Amino acid sequence: MTPTPYLMIDNSVYNQDMYYATRFLAPDQFSYLRSGDEEILMVPEMELGRARKESRISDIRTTADYRVIEKLKQHGRDHAQSMVISELLHDEGVTEVNVPHNFPVFLADELRDDGFKIIPIQSPVRELRSVKTREEIELIKKAQVCCEAAMHSAIDLIRRAEIRRGVLADSGSGQPLTSELVRTAIEHALIGCGCESEGTIVAGGKGAADPHNAGRGALQADESIVIDIFPRLKMERYYADMTRTVARGSPSRALFEMYAAVLDAQTAALRVVREGASGEEVHDAACGVFEDSGYRELFIHSTGHGVGLDVHETPHIGVGGEMLKAGNVITVEPGLYDHEIGGIRIEDMVVVTKYGCENLTTIGKGFLI
Repeated sequence: MTPTPYLMIDNSVYNQDMYYATRFLAPDQFSYLRSGDEEILMVPEMELGRARKESRISDIRTTADYRVIEKLKQHGRDHAQSMVISELLHDEGVTEVNVPHNFPVFLADELRDDGFKIIPIQSPVRELRSVKTREEIELIKKAQVCCEAAMHSAIDLIRRAEIRRGVLADSGSGQPLTSELVRTAIEHALIGCGCESEGTIVAGGKGAADPHNAGRGALQADESIVIDIFPRLKMERYYADMTRTVARGSPSRALFEMYAAVLDAQTAALRVVREGASGEEVHDAACGVFEDSGYRELFIHSTGHGVGLDVHETPHIGVGGEMLKAGNVITVEPGLYDHEIGGIRIEDMVVVTKYGCENLTTIGKGFLI
């Protein structure tokens, strides 16, 4: 039975399914149609030359082939787009087409008015993306090397800091060492390595008890500092992801005990990772450790997620998590968050294998530095 054709219309800078399917990076909307064994790329005329050089698709057409300017003048932008797509589908003998859930409603309605059956489905490209090729894994490893270089820069800056009246001070300037200064050092290291970053976390003290708090202000001695770095290669577009939690001075016994529990939970979860295990089983292993140690209520997120062209993608490592496949790249990142004393999170990125996993994260997991 011939599968129903699949249609996507979007840019590929923010829609990674479009980039994965076409390997063509463009900030403006273009169209991708897969019908049987045939794949068609339709781009604005100005992008034709670049699409021919860069895309993996051989059948490349332009909106000019479908007289888009004439349609724009007569019918306006929205109607012109639907008319161009309608002609493309008619040319290919398509009367029924699957589309992703984020397909524009207006365009779907216009195509239905033209007699097409439009069926929103879960993205089949997303599932393809979840299992990485050897080449993709090598790109993720490349991003991880940059990620670790940036992490070393951050930890070294904190390690070299002086402690002045309970506040960390930059060893060079003597000024307070802030989350912003450490984040700047991370970003400089990543830029120098060919990566870009957004949302890097350097959160200390009680601020670290909010998992996605980026952190701000002076870093204190005796408190946990959560550093979460997730850079993307500028050219190749693949992400890495890792978190380390460190402290200077004399952290409380409560923080040391929380750190030990998180490390034990991560170790237990990593032991479960293998082809055929589910993301929920990995999550349950971490939850079990926290349950036994009395911390379960402080674990408030899933244990991990897939990594690739998006920093968060399939598979989900939590409740309802999918069955793992060899070639999945996932994070394992349990954490504990106490608003009275701070947060602890440890995150490694691993490749799922038939009998376990390959850990791509090499930086040690010492708390006190």
